[in-house]
Amino acid sequence: MIVFWRLLLAYYLCTVLFYNRRFFTWRGKNPICAYLLQGLIFGAMAALLCAPYLEMDWRLAENWLLPGWSAVAILTGVYVIINRLLVRRAQQTKGYTGTFVMHEVAMWAAVLACSPSLTLYYTGNWMSEPLTVSCVALLIVTKVFSIFIYRMEQDLYGREFPTIDESFVTMLMRMIFFLMALLPGWRWLVWMLIWGWACWVARKNRLMDLSNFAFYFSILGTVAVGFLVRCSWYW
Repeated sequence: MIVFWRLLLAYYLCTVLFYNRRFFTWRGKNPICAYLLQGLIFGAMAALLCAPYLEMDWRLAENWLLPGWSAVAILTGVYVIINRLLVRRAQQTKGYTGTFVMHEVAMWAAVLACSPSLTLYYTGNWMSEPLTVSCVALLIVTKVFSIFIYRMEQDLYGREFPTIDESFVTMLMRMIFFLMALLPGWRWLVWMLIWGWACWVARKNRLMDLSNFAFYFSILGTVAVGFLVRCSWYW
């Protein structure tokens, strides 16, 4: 699934670039320019990451044979459309978490549909490029988890957009958990327990102001993702 993971990496790099208050404000004033910029950046990143495969024919959904660059162009258009539709839905409903989850499901489905369907057969497993998979997973446990927690708490408590300091601290906490999961041998379990205890003490002493949901979801979710990625490196 080399192409699949590289396209996902392009998508999540764009999430890091564009999911912030400054971009949202600019998008509200210049929606056409904002969506065009998102499409151009995503298309450029996807093309760059998949450059060795763009001239090859990609068999999509077992039926359509298209050059790689055509599939990337189609996915870019779908990416822009999904963003527009989900932004409109978010403006019309208060279900922020549901909208975010729908966005993620739609993009994963679109990336899977635009990826060569026979790649699994050729590479032998779902995680044939551990480094690329690790980069995708790292962006998920840092940025994407932050967005999910914020949206959930926005629905539950009506909270404001997290500050830069809060985002940095929580993303750093999850990043350390994730990197520990990739340590060789069994030492990663010991270090995770030590780091989990340190985070618990920090939260208890109000050095980290996190809700129960944010704290425990961060730990359990990151450990689960880290373990799956660990399998791609060692198993």
